[in-house]
Amino acid sequence: MNSRKAVILFVILLFSATYIIAGAVISEFRAEAGFNKVELKWVVSAETNLKGYNVYRSFDGINFVKLSFVPVKSESTGEKTYRYIDRSVFKADGRTFYYKIEFVNTDDTTAEYEKVVKTSPEISSARHTWGSIKAMFR
Repeated sequence: MNSRKAVILFVILLFSATYIIAGAVISEFRAEAGFNKVELKWVVSAETNLKGYNVYRSFDGINFVKLSFVPVKSESTGEKTYRYIDRSVFKADGRTFYYKIEFVNTDDTTAEYEKVVKTSPEISSARHTWGSIKAMFR
């Protein structure tokens, strides 16, 4: 086998392995800052043996905490758009929030999507004060 065929075969195998492990092909992932919220949006062009997506948030881009699980949509073909709204951002005014998603396969194995998005939402002073009052009584 010549070297060009070997490289092509390697690229095909690498793409196939990534596709099988990850379970999805994401064409877009972004975070949109809103007033007292952050909306995450990701567009998926293909899903295979996927149960859903874990959504994570971080304040430093390193230490992430799971926020939620978003199940796959029931449509079997075509492009799918997923959204998750983080309404708990009022708890930390003036911060940058980092988000990432993780694929959860039907056999419960997981794989992280490599892209991390970040944003800094606007926080109303009333919601910030209410969050502080609630925290005092926990």
